[in-house]
Amino acid sequence: WRDWSSDVCSSDLTVTITASNKTYDRDTSASVTYADDRIAGDILTVSGTPSFADKNAGTGKTVTATGITITGTYAANYTQNTTATTTANITAKALTVTITASNKTYDRTTAASVTYADDRIAGDILTVSGTPSFADKNAGTGKTVTATGISVSGTDAGNYAPNSSATTTANIVLRSLNVTATASN
Repeated sequence: WRDWSSDVCSSDLTVTITASNKTYDRDTSASVTYADDRIAGDILTVSGTPSFADKNAGTGKTVTATGITITGTYAANYTQNTTATTTANITAKALTVTITASNKTYDRTTAASVTYADDRIAGDILTVSGTPSFADKNAGTGKTVTATGISVSGTDAGNYAPNSSATTTANIVLRSLNVTATASN
């Protein structure tokens, strides 16, 4: 004879995750919602450590929750999987590129020299380039300078979406004109 009331059996609990998309932030942290197949009415809390496979922007990226545990009134009645996997997207971060233009002496061209600045996340490696030019070739103060075709390259370029143009002002100063005279007899 056996007293079955003293035996405690645990049930398998299948834990799944749904991950939220995020904007590139230079780390692999992920936000997930846990779901499971517990018996209706059982009180459980599911937790774990979710992360993306890597930090880089992309679609359909693997997200894994590790160290899944359950706590609560009915936790002792279940055994759960300790990992769960799904996919989510990391979208490129908008990159605000600005320019500072150098003044120049009139040279009959609209060519401009600029320095680029941006709001990249500290530590990311990017090179910003574009085609800068004055609005016209004539001398003047506070003249519009625009860099068009702005793009980024480098190790972390794929994680950013830069603005395509930026505008500032600079001066085209008058060119010194040396006048010489030749006297006639």
